Parts: sequence; structure tokens; C-alpha cells
Amino acid sequence: MLPLHVDALPYATRAVPPVVRAHAARPASPISSHALTVDGQAVQELVIDLHAPDIEAKPAIANHRLGTTASLAAIAAQNHAVAAINGTFFDAGGDNFPAGAIELNGAFAFNARGTLLGFGANGQATMLRAAEALSLDVDDPSNSTSAMWPWYLNRPSTNPMRVDVLTPYFGPETRDPSALVAQVDGGKVTAIHPGITPIPPDGYDIELGAGEAKAPIATRVHVGDPAVLTDTVLALPSEKPVPFAAYPNAIGAGPMLVQNGRIDVEPSLEGLDEPDILNAETLRSVVGIDRAGHLIFLTIHEANVWQEASIAKALGLWDAMNLDGGSSVGLWYEGRYLTPPKRALATAIVVVQR
Repeated sequence: MLPLHVDALPYATRAVPPVVRAHAARPASPISSHALTVDGQAVQELVIDLHAPDIEAKPAIANHRLGTTASLAAIAAQNHAVAAINGTFFDAGGDNFPAGAIELNGAFAFNARGTLLGFGANGQATMLRAAEALSLDVDDPSNSTSAMWPWYLNRPSTNPMRVDVLTPYFGPETRDPSALVAQVDGGKVTAIHPGITPIPPDGYDIELGAGEAKAPIATRVHVGDPAVLTDTVLALPSEKPVPFAAYPNAIGAGPMLVQNGRIDVEPSLEGLDEPDILNAETLRSVVGIDRAGHLIFLTIHEANVWQEASIAKALGLWDAMNLDGGSSVGLWYEGRYLTPPKRALATAIVVVQR
């Protein structure tokens, strides 16, 4: 799909005049709330000063475990947050696992293609189209081949040919009774077990499916072998590695709506071609950054992604991306809902005030 810039918008979208707020709309408080009407749509907005010394924004997983859900208010409470917006897509009504990337405290808990918002120290934030490449080296002194290329990170699967990695965010133990599992703790393989196996609280499990690849891979894994797990962020569409160590917390969704101050909607780069995501005029939620570096949360009463992008640009967002929509849309601030979600959520973006 060709990029859609402000000069070539689809007929359903038109340029929206910039919204000029009164001076009082930017108070000294690091977080401010605004109820607006933009292009005929009711919009709830939170503006968060990421540079305030007591403010931190980060993604959050419901109950600190993938595959579970909680109300947005409960996720906020679990993280001692003062503000929260719904997070990325997830398999609502199914296994409740997310469909967007999540990084917490410098380690990815889930990988996916899309737009990635990273949070760093001292109010830094970045947004880019990205994917993640997971690699695993298990150093067997008797074998010159140490690299493994895991298929999945914390993703439920019974594919017999898979190699996957499961961390404590997956749960207390693996789920496939037919798999072979190597436990890794302290950077070394500590045990190898068949079947359902505990996941070390400070490590991870390497799970080998029961297919024909299990036996040759298993011969390369021994108790005591050093193991190094790496997750590299790749910019899209080039798939070139980008430095990301400065952003230890991140969440992915999409599509990108605004980039460098211009509407830039290119869903095919992110694997988001589903009409229900793009074309439906429904409740929408947006996260973005303005030119001054403020973090912006928006909920929009009704829009497709192109209308959503126009509204985000009109509100001064320099970079912006779409979050999960429809029944998931929720915005919470200072103990109450500004926009109540209609279902429990798997993830959120929370703002903590120390």
C-alpha cells in the first residue's frame, strides 16, 4: 500500500484545522485532561509531561501475566498509576494473548510487527515502524553450531517443529506435555525435562516441539551450557537493526498515523491490512508525542484510521499510532474513567507519578 500523506488523503478523510487551546489548557500540573470536539467528534485527551521529574510512562500487562485480563482501573491500580489508556490488540474471548510487542525493564515479553513506542529515561520517547528478531545462542563446546532461531517468545503453540522461549510473563510453567524443555537461569542451562516444566522466576525455558527437529537440536543442549537470549529491534521496511537500549519499556500496536508531523498511514508495512481495523468507524484510541515531547493519550468517539490520523495531527501530535479500538477503548485518570472500556483488557499504557 502506498503511503498516505496529508496531501493525498482518501475521500473519507479531510484535513482538519489545527486545534488551538486556551492558555489554561496547559497548566503547571504534569498531567492535564481536556474534553474536546474535533471535526465533529468528541475527543478525550490527556497531556502528560514526560520531562517532569516525578512522571514515568510504561506499558503494563494485566495481572503481570500474559493471557489474562483485568479492568483498566485494575491495571492502573496494579501499577500504582494515576492515568492509563488501553494498550495493544489481543485475542479477546480467546487466549487473551496480545498481538503487539511489549518490552518491560529492558526485556521483550512479546514480539510482533507494527508501530513501536519506546519510553526511555528523562522523558525520552521514540516511535517507529518495527519488528523484533529473537535469537538464542546455547554454547555447546562439542558442537560448532550454537545459534538457535526461536519461532516465538511467550506465544502459546503446539506446533511440533517449533523452538520457542517462555519467560515468567507466560506463567509459572510450560503447557505442552509433548515438548522437551531446557531451563535457563543465571545465563546457563540448569536442567532439561520432558513435558510440562516450571519456568524459572529469573530465567526462561527453551521449549522444543515434539517434531523431527527435536532430537538433533536436543543433542546441542546440555546442563551447564551458557545461553544468551537476544531480541533485536528492526526498523521497517528496511529491517535494519536500530539501537534501542535507551528505551527499556515499549509497546507496539498500529498502524502509524502521524510521523514527523505528517499523516503517514501505511498499514501494509505493519501487517495490518484487515478492513475491520482500518475502515470501521468506531471508537478509537491513540497514543502519540507532540513536538515538545509531551505524551498524548486520545480517545475518539467514532473514526476510521484515516480520520483518526487527521484528528491526531490537528491536535499537534508529531508522532502517533493507533491502539486497540472498539470495545477496548478506555481512558482513566485520577480514579475515574474519562472513557470507560466495554471489556476487560490484556494490556495498557500507564502513567506513574512518584
